[in-house]
Amino acid sequence: MTNEEIKNLINKILGEGAEIVHEVLGGMMNISYLVKDKDEKQYILYIPTEQANEMVDRKLEKENQRIAYELGITSENIYFDTETGIKMNRFIEGSSIDKIADFDYAKIAQLMKKLHNSIMLSREDYNPFGRFDSYEKEALSFQEASPVYQELRNFVFGKQEYLERQRLCLSHNDAQRSNIVKDLNGNYYLIDFEFVGNNDEIYDIATFGNGSVSEGRSLLNFYFDNKPSEDQIKRYYLWRMFVSLQWYNVAITKHYRGEGEKHQFSFLEVANHFLTNAKDAYDGYHLEVKDKEVEDDTIRLIITTLDKVRHFLRKDGGDCEFVSFVDGVVYVRMQGACQGCSYAYNDIKDLVEVILQEEVPGVVEVRLADSID
Repeated sequence: MTNEEIKNLINKILGEGAEIVHEVLGGMMNISYLVKDKDEKQYILYIPTEQANEMVDRKLEKENQRIAYELGITSENIYFDTETGIKMNRFIEGSSIDKIADFDYAKIAQLMKKLHNSIMLSREDYNPFGRFDSYEKEALSFQEASPVYQELRNFVFGKQEYLERQRLCLSHNDAQRSNIVKDLNGNYYLIDFEFVGNNDEIYDIATFGNGSVSEGRSLLNFYFDNKPSEDQIKRYYLWRMFVSLQWYNVAITKHYRGEGEKHQFSFLEVANHFLTNAKDAYDGYHLEVKDKEVEDDTIRLIITTLDKVRHFLRKDGGDCEFVSFVDGVVYVRMQGACQGCSYAYNDIKDLVEVILQEEVPGVVEVRLADSID
């Protein structure tokens, strides 16, 4: 929209004499403006970017915005066009906490608990993995996935069943620092409710780590009174990896759609940030989660991947079975026609090893079980 079109719109909403104060920087889903009416009362006008309306159910967003306002955790919405996604909220005088260094983790944790402990739920679940697939499909239509991205994705998606069986509660699902406002009295509020839906509460804590994984990890401590369980720590790092890869895909799509050039913003830099963030979360996972759990998950993925490739061996009457996983080495036992076959070693190296290295993080080699020291 041009400045003239925006001015006409705010005059329609607020009455004659309304003015644009300035553009509000930040955010990937909206171009935002601080505006004021003739009485100097201030509001925030949100105008969606090109991709946003494809990703957001505006009628659902309007419902969830109302719930959040009734919970006392956001400002009042005074205009919402569910066809265009354009909306206006009363301005919270203060600053989003991505602009300040002095913020209170304990108060932010309490803000999230108000949302998560609500007896009101959204009429829709967030469905993170379903959303991810649609974002990734479009990103891959522009650019092939890198080996680093694929390795991290395989790791997270190997835990999909575990993540999807968690208790669901009302969640913001984009609770990054730019969407949390501290007012002049030191109170905290959430803004931007495009992605609200029922989800694991720890997903919100993970999204707080958009800037750095350590910030989300600190919030996890405050949320659970400095005693997060190993399971909660595990879920934090997994969701943090997931969120980073999701926003990586969104940023890639925005770059190739030309939105960065249009708004003079580098979405490739954003994509690189999120890929690095995902790697940081992966490293954090391996530092804090017990090796036994990591190994068990890796073994499950090895067995699942072996099941995908065994049909190649079975075509010639052969087969193989998993024996063990030790220090990055997978040991297998050849069966059927492959047992004692002079080509078994080639099958192991050229087929089984190549596929396991591609699909399973941590696999460095595949050997025959009789080569165990």
